[in-house]
Amino acid sequence: MLIQSYFQDNHLLFSIQKDVLMENSREFYQEFERSMEGMKFAKLTLDFSSVKFLDSSGIGAVIKASSALHNRGVEIYVTNLNKNLNSVFRLSGLNHILSILTVDEYLSKFPEFTKALEP
Repeated sequence: MLIQSYFQDNHLLFSIQKDVLMENSREFYQEFERSMEGMKFAKLTLDFSSVKFLDSSGIGAVIKASSALHNRGVEIYVTNLNKNLNSVFRLSGLNHILSILTVDEYLSKFPEFTKALEP
């Protein structure tokens, strides 16, 4: 399992459980799609607390997933990026299409997910 999900108040939180690399990026995207089947939500958060690295395939999977949601009008947030991932997101331009928030910023905006983001 690559994704653990939490749902509350029209907001879906996906906690990504491991690095998304060439060998599992397809599985990540398929699990991403399956986890949303039949759900209606206005906001989605990707929690990267358990992710240390994304390669180009992982970045592509995140872009593909976020594009489909943007087309549906879903607001997308990213939180818990380590220093490396923060650089990768900025260098790849993902920071222009996704709202990147520190954990503190995120929890002040969405305190209902405090328990889900506890270490």
